[in-house]
Amino acid sequence: MNLTPDLRQVQCVALKNASLTVSILTLGASIQSLYLKGYKHSLVLGSMQLTDYLHTAKYFGAVVGRVANRINRGHAVVGGLPYSLPLTSPEVHHLHGGPNGVSHKIWSIVEQADDRVQLQITLPDGDMGYPGNMVVTVWYRLLDNTLEMEITATTETLTICNFAGHSYVNLDGKGSILDHQLSIQAAHYLPVDAGLIPTGEVMPTSGSAFDFTQPRIIGRQDYPGLDTNFCLSLINRPIQTVATLKAPITGLTLHYQTTQPGLQVYDGRHIQLGAESNINQGALCAYAGLALEAQHWPDAINHPHFPSILLTPEETYRQVTRYVFE
Repeated sequence: MNLTPDLRQVQCVALKNASLTVSILTLGASIQSLYLKGYKHSLVLGSMQLTDYLHTAKYFGAVVGRVANRINRGHAVVGGLPYSLPLTSPEVHHLHGGPNGVSHKIWSIVEQADDRVQLQITLPDGDMGYPGNMVVTVWYRLLDNTLEMEITATTETLTICNFAGHSYVNLDGKGSILDHQLSIQAAHYLPVDAGLIPTGEVMPTSGSAFDFTQPRIIGRQDYPGLDTNFCLSLINRPIQTVATLKAPITGLTLHYQTTQPGLQVYDGRHIQLGAESNINQGALCAYAGLALEAQHWPDAINHPHFPSILLTPEETYRQVTRYVFE
């Protein structure tokens, strides 16, 4: 079965208000670019070539799921029934909804205006191994100097559900994000094994290499790198600032806000994109952008003490995440 979408059907939606100009692709409901008034570079990484979004720019700005992050060996038990979810090569685990998750599908435009767009996709029962017909909706809205993303989902059958936005941020538009300053309002994080699967422990950030409760430079000699879930809460909360990123050259600041109980932070160590594709100038290499991914905790279906990602037909999944620029 050919899983490659027909890129000729991809549309690009331009959003604009007094402060922000944003391009949204219907492929993966992806944020392709984001410009703040007064600055010539996009504050998120993106490619000018659609084919890159299936390869070297995979997940750039996309919505990922049905279940973001990793599920150990693709094994899940839902409602007492075992499911085997496809592995995401070269991983030995199920990652970001599988090789043909929503990041690799073309969404439909439901409604659009100058400063907002609503995208939707319908996922059939069994798609990427998941139970349940599911309808997923994403709203992107411009609110002054803020880009808001709202994701909702409903299902006809008990299933698992954990979406995330996967934009890579570089507030200087060039160079490494290791020089950016980051703070994260999290008292705990999840240790992982060599395959980046949580061990099940929930460890304090205090005294660890993962203590970002006070602003600090991302890159440090004593630091093992970031592909880490920070535990914000045990349940969804009212929207609040959970991370702040500040650039060394422009001085721009991003306040990252969400309702979600977890924040996966990835330092972009595997990024590679040629200069001919980059929407900003120059080639992109390791650490070119920082992914802030609001979501539930990874591999939650295999850890009963993690916040649940089960979704019933009576419920509506809802996430609100905001990029607030200063």
